[in-house]
Amino acid sequence: MKNIAPALSSTVVNESAKEWVPKSFENFLQELQHFERLFNREDNLLVFRGHRRRDWLLDSTFVRSSKSRLFGLEEHSKFSRRLSDSLDLHRALLNLFLLKFGTLGHPSKELIALETSRSIDPWFELMRRIQQHPDEMQDGPFLIRGTNILDWTKSSDIALYFANDNRNGDGAVYICDATATGKTLQIIPVGEILDKMNKDGNAGKALGVPLMFHPAHQILNQRAKNQQAIYFAQMELRVDLETIWREQEKMLDNETIVIKLVLPAGTESEAKEYLSRKGITVEFLYPNS
Repeated sequence: MKNIAPALSSTVVNESAKEWVPKSFENFLQELQHFERLFNREDNLLVFRGHRRRDWLLDSTFVRSSKSRLFGLEEHSKFSRRLSDSLDLHRALLNLFLLKFGTLGHPSKELIALETSRSIDPWFELMRRIQQHPDEMQDGPFLIRGTNILDWTKSSDIALYFANDNRNGDGAVYICDATATGKTLQIIPVGEILDKMNKDGNAGKALGVPLMFHPAHQILNQRAKNQQAIYFAQMELRVDLETIWREQEKMLDNETIVIKLVLPAGTESEAKEYLSRKGITVEFLYPNS
């Protein structure tokens, strides 16, 4: 997104944080539509993610759970600078992740068989299932929940639903120009990426920018289909996606990868009514739940 500015003069902009704060729900919708009108074109791909708390980070469930259960931190807090710069933390989080996905957990024989017959990626399907059905995909005795992938959506309305769900205060919709992230859409199987994470990460190398996954061949998952889901993998487990993307922006020519559009407090009912009129309900987003 180049040279992006609000549609409305009343929208407050925090330039350093790339955060926009509309005055009302109507203004919020106008700014959201402004983004889509300018940037949802054939040569761009906008993806969206909703948070019911404005201050939540773009961290995966695995990282949030690690912060809470291993360090006693709030799930949505950042690691201290000393920790985030630590190679020991880098290796510790990476190897906990590889212990969970590789040693203790792996795709079923049925998923492995579908790799040959239907060209599906078994590791991707396992992780997507955990994301979409956390209620049935229990972690067993393993302490750390979830995966390193974050759910995004091609639908701004669906992101708004998640930003408004059980909200009490300012929420946020993150708007990411996936085109501006570079060649991050993956065609490499997830299993090979796990092997590379193991090799490079344990050699002390940085694991790079978030990777996007939307394989051409997937098992039908009605939740994922209705939610128009796309997934970004958090590669650097010490640092949230927004922080990584801000560093990446510094190397780009006046390009913005992600902007946070704040959903103002006190607009919960308006947002719910708007979504209901458009058919974006819990029954639609969670079929057969």
